[in-house]
Amino acid sequence: MLIRDRSLTGRWRPAALCLICVLLWLSSGANRLARAQDGGTPAPSSATIHVVQRGENLFRIAQRYGTTVDDIVQANGLHDATQIQVGQRLLIPGGNIAAVAPDPAASLGPDAVAAIPAPAQPGSPMIYTIQPGDSLYNLSWRYSMDINAIARLNNIVNPSQALYAGLSLSLQEGANNLPPIKTGYIHITQPGENLYRVAMRYHVTLDRLIKANRLGRVPVIFPGQHLVIPGAEDAPQLIDVPEPLDQMTMLPSIPEQGRTLGLQMQTMIPAKITGQFMGKPLIIASDATRTRHTLVFGIDAFANPGIYPLTLTIAGDTGQPITFSRNILVDDGHYDSESISLAADQLDLIDPKITQPELDKIMKIVGKYSPQQFLNGPMGLPCAAAVTSQFGTRRSYNSSPFDQFHTGTDFAALPGSAIYAPAGGVVVMAEALNVRGNATIIDHGHGIFTGYWHQTEIKVKVGDVISQGQVIGTVGSTGRATGPHLHWELFVEGIQVDPLQWTRQSFS
Repeated sequence: MLIRDRSLTGRWRPAALCLICVLLWLSSGANRLARAQDGGTPAPSSATIHVVQRGENLFRIAQRYGTTVDDIVQANGLHDATQIQVGQRLLIPGGNIAAVAPDPAASLGPDAVAAIPAPAQPGSPMIYTIQPGDSLYNLSWRYSMDINAIARLNNIVNPSQALYAGLSLSLQEGANNLPPIKTGYIHITQPGENLYRVAMRYHVTLDRLIKANRLGRVPVIFPGQHLVIPGAEDAPQLIDVPEPLDQMTMLPSIPEQGRTLGLQMQTMIPAKITGQFMGKPLIIASDATRTRHTLVFGIDAFANPGIYPLTLTIAGDTGQPITFSRNILVDDGHYDSESISLAADQLDLIDPKITQPELDKIMKIVGKYSPQQFLNGPMGLPCAAAVTSQFGTRRSYNSSPFDQFHTGTDFAALPGSAIYAPAGGVVVMAEALNVRGNATIIDHGHGIFTGYWHQTEIKVKVGDVISQGQVIGTVGSTGRATGPHLHWELFVEGIQVDPLQWTRQSFS
């Protein structure tokens, strides 16, 4: 009998140990609660038990439950926020523990966690803004989520019509539990190609190519098939564009009326890129190798918000040119409006007979294109003073329609304050004008010009090559101005756009 008792005890010893551990955990939890009630660290009034999934980190878990990383760290007594393990159970403060299903792993031990069924929507939720180089295909690889699951989650029936740059997609990153492929290329198989030739072309091993595309034991490919080519960490981001294009970046992610759209592209071979957007031909600059290409496009302040096709044609030195299109969302600029009352002796400020000839002269200068590029990074501010009037403000004069807007940014500086060149360039105007007073225009290259109105004194002359930070004049109230200030304008191929955007972003 004693032997049988020992046998039973030995057989059930793991269960007994597990029960003891659970009781100790509950006891320590009760002690923590007691300490909190005695004035120690307060325990959360409600909580959720979360089982860590593959690919998760504390930041994503905190986002999912609407809490913070610090709160999770404190609630669980973690010493290193970067060291969490798959299957680890975390206490999430702020949840409703009564609404959470019991943890199936609680009575099975840590080794049984992998056998727990996956949640209905596995992965980490995130919002992604589509870029011109994206499709459901490349996003499925980059974020490890099935194409059909992405379409269902976002109610997409026809991706070719529904997708556009600027659209926000809901994703469950890591939902298919496969390693993501963040960098590399998407290759469309051509007639006569085989896997060995494709692997040699992109300098990847045949085994890696087969495993990445899950081709099976007897890999067979056919013309027109899409293959993902995994890249190194420093390789181009995985996008879905036709060869020879291999990189395509748009700034900002959602272009707006009255602001600048930037597009940076890279081709595998020397090429020339042309195109159209919003009904206008594009001027796309290329570097000396003809493999890096840059576009800056000024969006009219009164352009209708909506979706516009961007069409690009890529022509190499040999072969047929490739033409493709992407739809891009142009959003509202969210500009304020103001009503201005002018006295009778100030009506010449808006009289087209007076203002139009001077505007025509300005537009003739800023509508030119010079190949030399002076910009290298964001612009600086032209004046050390507060902004009193933003670009784009819709204006009504003496109860007229709001069909005019503020074409620049005003700085309220004292008379005589220094005006600095925000970037290098060449002076192409330095003279007194009727409406704008003492005015200077700088050509920064590639169709980018800046203007400075109402100066007291101009300190440069036409033809001067200036550098960023150089004093080019002083603030004043010359011309038709109601007080001393600097009015700063920026033109992109003759379109007036928000100059402050160029101080926050680099388009070079």
